[in-house]
Amino acid sequence: MSNLNLKINIFNLFFRILICLIVVKLLFSYLSVELHYFQSELIPDYERFNFFNFNRNFSSKIEFILTPLLLIFIIIYNKHYKQSIYFIIVSALAVSINIFTAIINKVSLFDSLSLSLKFFTPIYFFCALIIYSKRQNNDLRLGLIRILLLCISLSFVAILFFNPSLNRLNNYLPIYFANIHTNSYIITSTLIGLSYLVYRSQQRLILVLFLILSVLLIYLGYGVRTATIMFVIFCLPLIYFASDIFKLLVFKILLCLPFLAAFLFLVKIEFDWTNFSSGRTLMYQQKIDQLKGFNLVDWAIGKGAGADLIQTDVWWWAKKGAHSDFITVLVENGLIYFALIILSYLMLLILIKRINLIFAALVFSSFFSSIISNGMAFRPHANYIFYFVLAYIYVDIINNSKNRELTTT
Repeated sequence: MSNLNLKINIFNLFFRILICLIVVKLLFSYLSVELHYFQSELIPDYERFNFFNFNRNFSSKIEFILTPLLLIFIIIYNKHYKQSIYFIIVSALAVSINIFTAIINKVSLFDSLSLSLKFFTPIYFFCALIIYSKRQNNDLRLGLIRILLLCISLSFVAILFFNPSLNRLNNYLPIYFANIHTNSYIITSTLIGLSYLVYRSQQRLILVLFLILSVLLIYLGYGVRTATIMFVIFCLPLIYFASDIFKLLVFKILLCLPFLAAFLFLVKIEFDWTNFSSGRTLMYQQKIDQLKGFNLVDWAIGKGAGADLIQTDVWWWAKKGAHSDFITVLVENGLIYFALIILSYLMLLILIKRINLIFAALVFSSFFSSIISNGMAFRPHANYIFYFVLAYIYVDIINNSKNRELTTT
């Protein structure tokens, strides 16, 4: 065997190990699903289907193997995608802040570092996918379809055999992945990937029907509004590019917005935002009060892991977090860490030199979910699927740009 073939085989083996670890993480994520307080009469799926007697946090612990392997992979092969080194630098700075914050505030170093692991490891995976695509001249389509089919299959397993989920005291479809919110974001990312594949097939009627059914599935099936909003944000540019009628509708809506805003300003409509937001607005007000008490050091590096948990009048039964990932980051890790997270999103946006609305909408949908809730930012299970979809769309856009340039030439 030649030296070149040996290097190719090692590269492929390394990459397959990474994929296998993510598959294992997804396969055993059901172990961490917990029953709601009002489902005490049911037997947890963890007890009913734990055939290998694994610890219920087994899936989460995969990160401790996956993170260093992804880093090694990126460092060894970064010549194929040199931008990946910038993500490593930003993540190293973020980890440094975590360590410093933990020491200053005398909190758990493990809890502090876990935030960065959750956020940056899926981004490392995105970089690894781009490296693989460039080195192997692979468009990632087949790999994406396989991972999406896995998520769909596991979701059907849950529907057939698992306990129903409970959200806002209503029963919803059974879930396979970690908890109802993470599960909803995985379903959303899966449907986003399938939506883009349908969009690329240029079947407009099928695309519209698929998008409508997807929104209904996410909202009626799991009841997670943030995941629904995230999907709708991604859908808008797809429909915009696929439909001339929708383009005209968007123009009319934009034309009417100033008049609608003026009307709402003049007619004072009473609206219960606290109830509508499930208590979030009240929590945000209390978070503002909490941040007002910060000194300069607190603003710089935060109060440490766990400082975000407080008790409110709405959620009186237990301490809860801000229900906004970015407020949580500000409280626990400070402005420097907050800036590094924002920088990471901006770096993703500018990967494509000319702004592509579909790619930008997908990045923004993830970003926005974390503004208004415990969104995508720190959910690695969901982000592995999300970043696989993002990597495929990135590669597809780059390949199409090259093809157009060749055709023009």
